Formats: sequence, structure tokens, C-alpha cells
Amino acid sequence: MKLLDFYKEFPSEEACKAHFKANREKEGVVCKRCCGLEHYWLESKSMYQCKKCERRMSLKSGTVMENSKLSFVYWYIAMHLMSATKKNVSALEAQFQIGHAYYEPIWCMMHKLRRSMANRDEKHHLKGAIELDEAFFVVNDPRDPEAPLKRGAGSERQAKVVVMAESTPITDPKKGRKKYRCGYFKMFAIEDLQAETIDQQAKNGIESESELRTDNSKSHRGLKKLVKKHEAITLPGKEGSKVLPWVHTAISNAKAMFLATYHGISEGYIQNYLSEFCYKLNRRYHGERVFDRLVVAATYHWAI
Repeated sequence: MKLLDFYKEFPSEEACKAHFKANREKEGVVCKRCCGLEHYWLESKSMYQCKKCERRMSLKSGTVMENSKLSFVYWYIAMHLMSATKKNVSALEAQFQIGHAYYEPIWCMMHKLRRSMANRDEKHHLKGAIELDEAFFVVNDPRDPEAPLKRGAGSERQAKVVVMAESTPITDPKKGRKKYRCGYFKMFAIEDLQAETIDQQAKNGIESESELRTDNSKSHRGLKKLVKKHEAITLPGKEGSKVLPWVHTAISNAKAMFLATYHGISEGYIQNYLSEFCYKLNRRYHGERVFDRLVVAATYHWAI
């Protein structure tokens, strides 16, 4: 959504509140006590009341905004900033744009929205022809800055991430273009590169009838049991970008974006940033609808 259009549609707190209420009711209000689906709206209280158990809850209750003291306007501006472009926005920049006095509430709000994005993408499993590989992302080291760091894959400043991408072969690719057409992506931060860890993430993100393409790493030996076909290819030198083009493109773009946007990422929160990157990448053709989809994701965050 363009900036001028956003401010025309949401000029006030009441406009944002009415829009959020309409979207929440469209998706369905669920009682947190009895799971009832029918509610009254008590205008004088600005609350829902369950027709079955008579439990009351606010418009924010049961959504990503639950327990937040921030106004609907602040949430809507944050959702606009996070969905308006392909690039990410830092909490510091969002705080400046919103005009809030404190950094921490804005930072917390944005991480809640990132978790809503992750919840939405968890509903979709990759299928068809799929690429899988691992990557290392630079993160902040919480230890003493003077302490020596390990080198290589075991470094305290290297977060391990498994990356998966739908990658369908193109029959007659144009000259200079990739030989595969990309679909949806998934990225998961993992604790180690053990085969059991990779297998579990693949099981969580890939349909069993898929055809998987990876390098010939020992960590990938068990994947053949999880999919219809597993092609493990020995990749000499820097051939990985040719055989697994889309996971390498996604990794490169994510690293560049994180480096350009954030001063540093804590390892404990890198999954949220990866989820935001994949959410926007998976909706790269949705245009202005990305904002609308994010509002929908925010309406029933708790129930997912």
C-alpha cells in the first residue's frame, strides 16, 4: 500500500480499530474459554461477549496485539512499514517514524508481527521439486568481546540455518537465466548440522511426495526416507549456485538485507528475522495486498 493511500484509509485510531474489527470478524472470533464461535459486540464496552459461556474479551484479546498498550494506529503504521517494500525496516527506524518515546515497545511489537508471519507460513508445506542447503549467518556474540572466537562452522558468531526452496526445472530456459523457476521458501535456524536435525526441519517443511535436491553432505543422508526422491549431488568448488540456484540466491539476499538494515542480530531472535524475510519473499507478487494479509495474520495470532 502506498503511503498516501495508507493515510487516506487510516487517518485515525477509530479507522484502524474499525478495520481491524472487520477483519477479525471476517476470519472468525474464537472464545478462549469454550472455543465458541458466536459472539455479541458490546458497543458500550468495546468488547466481545461469547454467546455460549458469556466470557468477555477485548478487540485485542486473542490476537497479536493482546496485552499491548500501544494504540491501533501504532500497530497499523508498523504493519505498513514492514509490508510496504521488499526491504526490512529496523525497530529504531520504526520508532522514529511512529514518533514513540521508547524503543523497547516498538521492538517488541515488531517481533510479535514477525512471529505472526511465521505462523502463517507454517501452514504451507513445500512441494514438488525442492532445493535444500545450509547457510551460516553472522550474529552477535553475547560473551565477553575480548574472548577468543572459534573458527569455521563452530564459531560463536555463526548461526546455522537450513534453507529450502521450491525449484521447478524449466524446459527451455532463456539464455543467461536460471534453469529453475522458484516458488515458496522456508528458512529455519537450527542448533547443529546433525542429520537428525536436518531431517526434522525437512519433515516440518516439505511434503512427503516431493523430489529433493541437495549436495552430498553427510547431514543429508537420511532425507531419502522422507521424500519421494532425493538427489544428492557432489558439488565441486563453487558449483552450488548452479545446481541449487534459488537457495543460494535467497541466502545471499537475506545476508545483504540483514547487514544493510540491522547493526547486529541476536542468535535468539534470528528466526524472527528469517521468518519476515521468507514471508515477504513468498508474497513477492502480491503487491499492495501484503499489508492486508499481514492484518489478517495479526487477527488470530494466538489460535495458530
